[in-house]
Amino acid sequence: MSTPIFLIGPMASGKSAVGALLAGLLGTTLIDTDARVIAAHGSIPEIFAAHGEAGFRRFESEVMAAAVPTQAQREARATAPAVVATGGGSVLAEANRELLAHGFCVYLLTDEADVAQRIGADTTRPLLGSNPLEAWARIFAMRSDLYERTATVIIDTRGKRPGQIAGAILAAYRDAGH
Repeated sequence: MSTPIFLIGPMASGKSAVGALLAGLLGTTLIDTDARVIAAHGSIPEIFAAHGEAGFRRFESEVMAAAVPTQAQREARATAPAVVATGGGSVLAEANRELLAHGFCVYLLTDEADVAQRIGADTTRPLLGSNPLEAWARIFAMRSDLYERTATVIIDTRGKRPGQIAGAILAAYRDAGH
C-alpha cells in the first residue's frame, strides 16, 4: 500500500482540505506542496516576487519528487501511502506529470461557482490578480485538459463536502487494488 495519492486540480478546488481528511482516513501523512514550499521559502507572493513563477514551480517539483517512493520501497511496500495535495499548476511541468504517473492521481473536478466564495478575497494567490474569478476561469480553461489527461480517476466535487470527497477517493483507491 505504498502508492502515493496525488490530488490535482485548480486552485481552491479543496486539495488541502480533502487531503487532510483523506490522510486521516488512511492513517498516513499529508504532504501539502504549497505549505512545504511556503515553510521553506516564504509566502507565495514573496516567492513569486523573488523567484518568479518558474522558481515556485521548481520548489514545488522538489517537494513532489520527495513524495514518490523508491522502486525498492514500492516492491517492499515499506512505506505508507502519502497523500500529496499539489499546487494547481503542478501539472504544467512534464517532469511533474511523470511523477504523478507513479501514484494514484485524483483530479478534483470543480467549477467557478464552487470556488467563488473561497477565492473572492484571497490575497495569497498572485496568479489571480485584481479580478480573481475571471483569472481563475482563464487559468482553469488553460489547464483543464492537463488535469483530465494526467488523472487516474476524476472525482466530481461540485456541491460535495470535503468528507464526502475524501470517502469517494478512498473507495476509488481501494477499488483500484491499493
